[in-house]
Amino acid sequence: MASTRNTRPVRAVRAAFGGAAQRIVGQARRQTGGPARLRVVVLFAAVYALANADTGTVGAVAPQLQSSLHVSNTQIGLIAAVAALAGAVGTIPAGVLTDRVRRIDLLAASIVLWSAAMVASALAPSFLVLVLTRIGLGAVTATSGPTVASLTGDFFPARERARILGLIMTGELVGAGIGVVVGGDLAGLTSWRYGFAWLAIPGLALAVAIRRGLVEPARGGQSRLEPGATELIDDADVDDPGADAAVEPPDSSEQEQTEQVRRIVRRRHVEPDPQLVLHESPKQMPLPAAVRYVLRIRTNVFLIVSAALAYVFFSGVQTFSVLLMRSRYHLGESAATGLLVLIGIGALAGLVVAGQLADRWLARGRLDARVLIGAIAYLVAAVAFAPGLLSTMLLVSLPLMMIGAAGLAAPDATLNAARLDIMHPYLWGRAEGVRTSLHMLTFAIAPLLFGFVSDQLGGGHAGFAFASGRGAATAADGRALAYTFLIMLACVAVAGLILLRARHTYPRDVATAIASAQATADEDPGT
Repeated sequence: MASTRNTRPVRAVRAAFGGAAQRIVGQARRQTGGPARLRVVVLFAAVYALANADTGTVGAVAPQLQSSLHVSNTQIGLIAAVAALAGAVGTIPAGVLTDRVRRIDLLAASIVLWSAAMVASALAPSFLVLVLTRIGLGAVTATSGPTVASLTGDFFPARERARILGLIMTGELVGAGIGVVVGGDLAGLTSWRYGFAWLAIPGLALAVAIRRGLVEPARGGQSRLEPGATELIDDADVDDPGADAAVEPPDSSEQEQTEQVRRIVRRRHVEPDPQLVLHESPKQMPLPAAVRYVLRIRTNVFLIVSAALAYVFFSGVQTFSVLLMRSRYHLGESAATGLLVLIGIGALAGLVVAGQLADRWLARGRLDARVLIGAIAYLVAAVAFAPGLLSTMLLVSLPLMMIGAAGLAAPDATLNAARLDIMHPYLWGRAEGVRTSLHMLTFAIAPLLFGFVSDQLGGGHAGFAFASGRGAATAADGRALAYTFLIMLACVAVAGLILLRARHTYPRDVATAIASAQATADEDPGT
């Protein structure tokens, strides 16, 4: 009897945790639309989380790197920049592969290479070797953008993409938070090397999960997952005539993808651009021709430039936020990372809400909803961050930074969905490759620029000060970083203004993409 009584508390705890887990999973399934869709969203979000956990780790271990390797803010920026630069170089070839090979296999293989590069970074004996090993980290960055964007377009219909991409891209913020918290704590307790090395373990686990848990969908929509779906539809099942009974009919893929947008385009009498309507399938279009074509779409150029400008500021936040919080507000490492988690929650909220709001506005007939919400969000971010950075009172700065983070993150989902809207499905991979390549070039330059400007303003000594306990140096570094953030914040405001201009070109480019898909439908049965 005594033994039974002793096990009752254990059973009660298990029951409580089990019930909570079931409620969380149930809510997640309702939010995504079923178990199969939840699996896709979670694994794609994990890909973004993995890449951004690395970037967050660089910022979290920056003080240890400065004191251990005796490097400046500019050199910290270089560590973050080289991985982004490698990703920029590799993204366009990755986009070509995305449009021509099995994307699931490509994604899983790149994550394995990324995990190996993380171990090499942790073993680097010097700053120079660390910089060289970071080049290998471009593998997952080069493939994640094109492959996840292309796969999302084939798994989910257009009317849901902003919301679904909002859920997927929460992985960026969650990953950055994990990198800051876990990487920073490991570096503080042991060494910065463990902050890098531990990420190889979830990386390998994710590669296995993607390879075993996902299937290659048919391009163009025949594998789209309806709400409530329990199984994924492989492209082989679609191509197999004997599997017709198990596959959704074509009308529930393309018709559902475009009918809502087509109605709005027709009601507003929007005509496609005859010079950009494709009359032959772009599946085998040579890379130079594909690059020229996607850069002729004006909305696409506006979206690329605006996102690149915003990421100038965002990359600085990822790389230097821990140094800023510690030196500007005289916080310890745990307190600084804890506050960054709170700011990250604001960013998550902005990302999820913006995607849902954009889809609702589209359902009510607002064709430019995705672009408009992105523009508003960037402008809100600029307005909120400015006083937050100027204030030295944490109680004033924190809520303003949470609002700014929400505005900075919100356009990710809406603009990614807009990019799919204006492009032929067989150009999704290459178009995303072009976009990501230019984006990563900005991401590579921005940390160096942040570090250089803050050094010129009198910063760059925080890591040495934390190691020696000298508070004056950290105060100077905090002012220098805050002023640097304010200077770069202008990029976010300009990004919002560019998106306001994109509202006027977006409807016609959507109409052109629809016309191109219709004109090539006989050549591409799934489109």
